[in-house]
Amino acid sequence: PLYRGYDPDDPSLAEQYDQPVLVRLNTRDQDELSDGFPTEAKDLYPYHAILLDDVEASFFTQDQMELIRKFVAERGGGLMMLGGGESLERGVYDRTPIGALLPVYLDKTVEASTSGSVRLSLTREGWLEPWARLRDHEQAEKDRLADMPAFRVMNQINRAKPGSRVVATANEDTPALVVQSYGRGRSGVLTVGDVWRWGLGRPDHTVDRDKFWRQTLRWLVADVPERLDLTVEQAEDQPDQAVVLRVETRDRDFTPLDNVTVALEVSQGQDDPVTLQAEPDLNERGVYRALFRPRASGAYMAKAMISQGGELLGTVETGWTVDFEAREFQSVQVNQALLKELAQKTGGQVVQARDLDKFIKALPAKTAPITETLIRPLWDLPGVLPLLFGLVLVCFAVEWTLRRWRGLP
Repeated sequence: PLYRGYDPDDPSLAEQYDQPVLVRLNTRDQDELSDGFPTEAKDLYPYHAILLDDVEASFFTQDQMELIRKFVAERGGGLMMLGGGESLERGVYDRTPIGALLPVYLDKTVEASTSGSVRLSLTREGWLEPWARLRDHEQAEKDRLADMPAFRVMNQINRAKPGSRVVATANEDTPALVVQSYGRGRSGVLTVGDVWRWGLGRPDHTVDRDKFWRQTLRWLVADVPERLDLTVEQAEDQPDQAVVLRVETRDRDFTPLDNVTVALEVSQGQDDPVTLQAEPDLNERGVYRALFRPRASGAYMAKAMISQGGELLGTVETGWTVDFEAREFQSVQVNQALLKELAQKTGGQVVQARDLDKFIKALPAKTAPITETLIRPLWDLPGVLPLLFGLVLVCFAVEWTLRRWRGLP
């Protein structure tokens, strides 16, 4: 049986009755998580999110809980805690690093509810979150919520922290799904402890449950940064201007990388790529920037190659589009102020469409400046030839005077 541990023939490898058994699923290799939950940043930070389901705080050491807090705040990962008998307040997470990053207060006066009917409903914030809705239309979503089975286990949470968002409530008033931004990452709490009950009995409920988890987890990891990241900084109101290619580099501990070489290749279609060298940012560690000015409208692809000491650390790619005519057609309304200013500076006038016929009839009587370009040799201008002749005579006279003064022939 699972609770007896593994390999009973070797007592050193067998789990004790009072110790948890760690089961690893879908690991990359036999060494991944072989020592249990990670204790170092280099082992935990490659992941994007952590889900805690009915796990008490005593399962972790103090250092591991602080590592989880930094995983969310500094690395930018996601944390979601589910309800249950050993979660939230019942898991003694109050006054712990994990409790500090949760979006709810863990009051000691509340108890986990195991009786009664618990029905979920979306709040105003929930209706505004696309990932919290499972239908395309409001009425269809209301029908889905009404048809959703009732749950029976929920941790009673009375208060959400300032800055958090209550996405769903239980029985109209108790927070059930609460999320927030924490540092560079995100954290959330789902107080329901028997979400598995959602998929029992009806296949359509199973489809909805799976879709809910996909959308929730996608939101949880949507903005998790990678070790190497390439972004394009482009002014929205000036799409025809130069763009800044920003490369952010981090090591396995997700601390900024210095003294690396960042080479960039920018290409458009089948054209030969343009090679750039990114320079380190003087204000941000681990950030390198390069300036690129597009020459034509279209789609561009940028590829960054990061190396250190001659060893390639990795490559990242991104793309963007440029449309030189976007500003021209950004607004099709007549800019009356600009037209009046232009007419005033050039001596013209702004003519309304209804007054066009009157303007045409009055056009022959209007005065208009005429500019004509004439090209003439310099010596054909009046007075130029006498002036040149006089200048030559003066030069000869000065030369003769100097030669006589110095006794030269």
